[in-house]
Amino acid sequence: MIEISGLKEFEQKCNRASQDIKPFAGECLQEAGEEFLDIVQDEIMAAGNLDTRLLLSSFSRGGADNVWELDFGGLTLTIGTRVKYAAYVNDGHRQTPGRFVPGAWSGDRFTYIPGAKTGMVLKASFVPGSHYFDKASETAERMLPKVIEAKLQEWLQRYFG
Repeated sequence: MIEISGLKEFEQKCNRASQDIKPFAGECLQEAGEEFLDIVQDEIMAAGNLDTRLLLSSFSRGGADNVWELDFGGLTLTIGTRVKYAAYVNDGHRQTPGRFVPGAWSGDRFTYIPGAKTGMVLKASFVPGSHYFDKASETAERMLPKVIEAKLQEWLQRYFG
């Protein structure tokens, strides 16, 4: 004789769990997205290429402009920024010679100040990228699977204790 006394209870748990899997996956992706945005901000600050804080605060999940997509084993995270120069800061760019940039120098650090009477005139050169987004992606690829695994364990515990 086969003992199946717990089968009905297990079936009910599976049904409840199956109804919660999509919201749970969305919650995981949202949490991973927030964690990734924190990592991007940390990398921008570590690169030291920020004075106005515009770039730092410009990233959002699902942003429509300047989009980067990250794939975490089938879960896709879309990050965007409204700052048009974000990719140039990450990848590097050529400066346009002769262009005046308003701002002020403090030691060897230049701060962009729109409308300032002082500033600098650019000469032709290549400005290397800080690769903040690339570095953040590498960090996220190491960290986020652990975060998602912990969330999954929490979810399994909730339904199958």
